[in-house]
Parts: sequence; C-alpha cells; structure tokens
Amino acid sequence: MFSLIIDSSEDAMAGRIYMWNFRFQSSNNLNYKLDVLINWARYFPLSAPYPLIEAGPHTTIQYSHGVSNKRIPQALLDKLRPSLIESELPHLYYNPKDHKINEPLRPIVSGMKSPLAKLSSFLDKNIRPLFDRHTPYSISNSMIFLKRLKEFKTTNETNMYTFDVTDLYTMIPQKESVLAVCEFLGRYGYKKVCGLAINTMKDLFLHVLENSYFVLQLPGLKPKYYQQIRGGAMGSACTQVLADIYIRKWESQFSHEQHRQRELYFRFRDDIFFTTKQSPERIEEILQELNKKDPNIGITWEGGKTMEYLDVKATIESPNFRTTVFRKLAAQPYVLPFHSSHPPHIARNIPYSAALRATRICSHPEDLYHELEKIRITLLLNKYPPRFIDKHIGRFFQGLTGIKTSETLLSNDHSKFRELVLDTTWNKKEKREINFGTDILLHFTYAPSLANFGTHFHQIWQEIFEVTPLDDTPVIYANRLTDSLKHILVQKKPSKEAIKLLTTSSEAK
Repeated sequence: MFSLIIDSSEDAMAGRIYMWNFRFQSSNNLNYKLDVLINWARYFPLSAPYPLIEAGPHTTIQYSHGVSNKRIPQALLDKLRPSLIESELPHLYYNPKDHKINEPLRPIVSGMKSPLAKLSSFLDKNIRPLFDRHTPYSISNSMIFLKRLKEFKTTNETNMYTFDVTDLYTMIPQKESVLAVCEFLGRYGYKKVCGLAINTMKDLFLHVLENSYFVLQLPGLKPKYYQQIRGGAMGSACTQVLADIYIRKWESQFSHEQHRQRELYFRFRDDIFFTTKQSPERIEEILQELNKKDPNIGITWEGGKTMEYLDVKATIESPNFRTTVFRKLAAQPYVLPFHSSHPPHIARNIPYSAALRATRICSHPEDLYHELEKIRITLLLNKYPPRFIDKHIGRFFQGLTGIKTSETLLSNDHSKFRELVLDTTWNKKEKREINFGTDILLHFTYAPSLANFGTHFHQIWQEIFEVTPLDDTPVIYANRLTDSLKHILVQKKPSKEAIKLLTTSSEAK
C-alpha cells in the first residue's frame, strides 16, 4: 500500500507529489512530522557532507590499524573492506504508521551499499546466534508462541498482559548498548567471537554506531546530511541485536521472576507478552517500576482475559487458550490481485498459504471455519475465480488430511491436524543450494506471455547444448518482477550526486 501526499504549498503548481498509502496529506503536515523526528535528540545536522564522504576511507583505515595491531586477521579485513566505487551513503526514508493515531513516521535508514554494511552484517551474523542460544523466550515468529500457548494450562486466575517498548531502536544509548553486549559475552564465557577478542568486537560495534551518517532528500529539495547520535539506524543489520541484548539486560529480573513462577514470558523485538496470576493492582505497580528503571526505555501496556499479540488473538478458556487470527483495525481485505503481472506460482500459493496460516492459528474448528470463509471472501474481492480458490485451498486440505475438502480438518480430529502443521518441518521440501561458482542463473523480466516459458526454456537449452560441456551444468531460470506503480511513483532514494562516495585515485585505476 502507498498513499498520495500532495504538496499544498506554493510549489504545488510545479507538480510535486509524495506517494504513500493512497492517502492525501499536505506537505506542511509531512514536514512537521519530519521535524519531530529530526529534532528529537536523535539526528545531528551537518553543514557539509564531508564526514560521509570520508566514511569509506576512514573505515578502511580502522580495519588496517586492526590488522597492524594483530587484532583483525588479514583474511577478515579483505572480506569487510568497503569498495569506494560501489559504496553509497545511507539515505533516510520513512513509512507512515497508518494504523496509529496521527500516522507518525517510522524512520528507516537504508544502508545496503553503505561502507559499513559488511561490518554490520558480520557483527549481527556472529552475535545473533549467541543471543538466541541464551534467550529462549525471544521468539522470531508466531509459531513458537502458538506452540507454547497450546502447552500452557490456564486457570480462572490467569491474566494476560502485553507491553510495547517505545521507539526501541532509535532510543537505546549507543555506548551503554555496546557495553551490554560485552557483559553478555563475558557472562556466558565467550572470550573470543569468530577469533576476535571482546574488546575488538566492542570497537567494531562503536565504529558502526559512531559513523552512522545519512542523507535525506525530499523531492524537489536539496539533500541534507545528518549523523545519528542516539540509538542505531533502523536498516542497519547489527542495530537489532544491539537493542535485543540491551533490552535483555533491562528485563532480566522480571523475566527470571516469570520463569520462577512458571508463567509465560515472550518477547518479539519490542513487543512483550506474559501471563500472571497476580492481582491487576500488583501488576500495575510492577510495570510502573519497570517503566522507571531505565530513562532510555519507555513502555505502554494493557491486560485482560483477551489479548492480541503478533497475528494471534488469544482468549483465556480453562484449561487452555483459545486462539484466532488477529487483524488490526486498519487492515484491508487486500491481497495480490489475481490479474497482477506476477508469475502463476505466486497466485497459486496465496490461497494455500492463507489456509495453512489459519489452521495453525485457530485452536477451535468453528473458528477455523469462519476464518476460511473470510479468506474466500477476500480472494473473491481480489478477483480470484471461485474454482481457482477451491482448487488451491483444496490442495492444502489434500496434503494435510488426504481429501480435498475441509470436512476432516473441521471434525473432532482438528487438534491432531493442527499439531502437524505447527511443526515447522511439515510439508517442507529440501531445496538444492545454489552454487554460485558453477550454476548459471538467468533472470527474465516477467510478463504474462512468459507464464510457461520456464519449461520451454529448459527444453530449448537441452536441445542446443546436448553433448556439450554445458549439458550437465545446472541452469536456474527465474523471473524478475516488473516495476509496480509504487516503484515508479515513489521516490525514496536521493540523487546519485547526493549519495555516491568520492573515489580515490587508487580505486579508480
């Protein structure tokens, strides 16, 4: 989804438009929201882009010092070294949170080609598995949440609460969050990570945070340059694990108490769910104390017998939870339109995946029945033919129960079949890994006339290259999607002149 934001200022006649969720806003309103983001002690404006231009060379120099001091192996330096020719300055864009009052903006710093992108990914890749190993209550999707709810026994005294950490990624203190990572590694006896000492990892994290520069350019305006002085950039790979470990330290006492009382406690990013048998007054006191524990962390909470968490609506019914699919009030009955220019397998998988998701979430057959009806209505509204819907939802029923109708799934055996699909390995097919050294990858921009071209392509390839060295070479055919209206009309990336790093003479050669 994207909205249409039309400039109502003097430049309106020049045709300046901002696209978002097909929603009209004045540019004055948009600029006000930007000012709130920029001025809230997170971003420091720069008078010139020189620090950003020097970001690549400065990073290379930092790595070289690490090698000379024998802190970083030369082989690792070669992997992390940024290319000054290919690197680009990170740029800020923002998505409106259209499900919240006044539609505040979510700032995202895109740094895919940043000089620090390789380093940030390296830190996340090596610290994230350690965090996951020692934080079992941190979940990555609703599957784990549903399994634990299914196993948990409720009573009449059980209540549920959820709380949300406000602006987590952009509000965590930089140095304190890095120290929390070092404390975490030391607590569990990690003296080195990927051959690097903890002090070296600390310096690498600080280097990413302290060199978090970006450019912001609105349509028709000159670029502006900023440095992030608080928190981490949403879009940087290591920001999430930094925030996760910082929150882990903050919540440790409360999470341990929940475990001691044999209650549930889960965290997905900045959203927390827990159960309790304590009185609402006592929980209110505990959460107020938790809210005052760290000045950098603010939380909002709610509780009751029915709560929404992730995409699940849970209701306490002894001795187990009743779970159904949760949709936000702003959610629309929209999926990919049937006649959209996408490969056929995408349309085939939408009814199938929707039925699978509903079966996993709905704990009672009557709720699943109503959810399947909602899925059919949504698909019909998006021009999916009735026979197409029945065929591919039936394909899911066939794979799960052995028959193409929902009769068996909605019977007394519903719980047994739900148990099967809650296993992440159900119906998983092993995929051959791509060998980029030997495999040939061919991408074609998709058009409806190419719907069956993949099969014909492999036949033609075999006919042409039979009894040649290419006959046994794996050829992978894939489609590249055509640009959508959003990609054509929405300008998020600044001009090349604003984001391109200056090349050195050595690299240019």
